[in-house]
Amino acid sequence: MVDNINKLMAEYNICYDFEKDVASISQRNGGGSITERHILYALALKLVERFGKGEKLVSFLTDTMKLDVSAKIKGFLSDNANPYYEYDLLGVLKSSLVERFYVDATDECPSVQELVALSNKVGSISAYAYLGDVGDSVTGDKKAQKFEDDYIVELFDALQELGFNAVTYMPSRNSIDQLKRVKSLCDERGFFQISGEDINTPRQSFICKALDNPEFANLVDATWALIGHEKAATKCLDDGMFTQKTKNAYPDMNERIRHFKNIGLNL
Repeated sequence: MVDNINKLMAEYNICYDFEKDVASISQRNGGGSITERHILYALALKLVERFGKGEKLVSFLTDTMKLDVSAKIKGFLSDNANPYYEYDLLGVLKSSLVERFYVDATDECPSVQELVALSNKVGSISAYAYLGDVGDSVTGDKKAQKFEDDYIVELFDALQELGFNAVTYMPSRNSIDQLKRVKSLCDERGFFQISGEDINTPRQSFICKALDNPEFANLVDATWALIGHEKAATKCLDDGMFTQKTKNAYPDMNERIRHFKNIGLNL
């Protein structure tokens, strides 16, 4: 991917090295992984070094690279005193540049059937991460894009057939209508529902305000249930949340969640 970016940026005299510029800003030595965000953060640093902060860099992005930059982000990138400058720049690159350099994973990815089988074997919970069609990106690093909403019923049928245990979704990412539909489909098919929030920029709070909405109280209970599952399955895999033994004892998902929530709370 770095090689691909270097080819794209060669005419602008921008070049960087994977080990020196990317791996060095990651936590690889501590067992962490390296993603396209590390690659693009390193590129952001190179762009600031090359053009400085402000109008010259904004002009390069919009006029030369032909990247789509919203008025809000232009404002952030025009502010030399912006403390999150490189992260805002990373958001622009993530939204508009990825398809030009990204290399899909192939051989190292197991099939979904193998993944679900492994999950069951080790006592973990297999969960599908719902993305949902994107309009105005909450985090500023996602362009308007369609995902699974047009075929969501068929998708949930497939997840059920494959044996997934759960669905994760992000109250901060999606509209209330999208989330109500997902919740309804989960309830119909007996999927465990998990909050799947992530943080990609310092502009996001560690406090998920969306969870103040009573509509998502189930996600708080689910978090305690996850803790309970981990405690129970660590002692004995047969006592995990989705073993046949547990399903027989607590066939109703809500009753099972209450049981594991109590374990999580040490009740």
